[in-house]
Amino acid sequence: MPAILLAACALPTPAERYQRWLGDGHHAAVEEYRRYLHAHGAGESAPMMQLLRSGRRWRLCGAPEFALPPKPAWPDTVRSLRLIAELRRAGLLDGAEITSGYRDEALNRCEGGSSRSRHMSGGAYDFDLATDAPTRELCAFWRRRGPASGFGLGFYDARHLHIDTTGFRTWGHDYSYRTSQCVPGTRLKHEANRPAAL
Repeated sequence: MPAILLAACALPTPAERYQRWLGDGHHAAVEEYRRYLHAHGAGESAPMMQLLRSGRRWRLCGAPEFALPPKPAWPDTVRSLRLIAELRRAGLLDGAEITSGYRDEALNRCEGGSSRSRHMSGGAYDFDLATDAPTRELCAFWRRRGPASGFGLGFYDARHLHIDTTGFRTWGHDYSYRTSQCVPGTRLKHEANRPAAL
């Protein structure tokens, strides 16, 4: 009996919340966006549920968990998603999940984003990685492809990255170039690899 009661009280999963959000009048617009991405070669970068995640603190900020970028932002999303697909094919985002894509101004402010955050223009994505970032390979890719693609690569810590295509640049935990893992001799400051307290 207690197991039945617990099951009845279980919180909905992210997939269930996404299906509910779709059913709240978003299905047709998401399908239009999906067709747009496929038509522009950006449909295989990540599951749609991940692409539409608004931010980590959506609940705390009183924002929807999922958000569709406005149509004027779709070209920016295509550029970034093509790059993300390329990174996935190279094995540099294995097991990674998108945790934040398009954010409106209010959510971006609540999330602590910059007033010029690329998330507000729809072309930026934050990732949680399954394991520590393959830093050397990511930086080599960034150096090789960054100038042509406008690859922006931010290292929040060993397992949290920011990717956009609005300018060839890199940064680290304090949002400056000097702390980026792509700067020779920089040591990663992060909490992700420390053993959890018992």
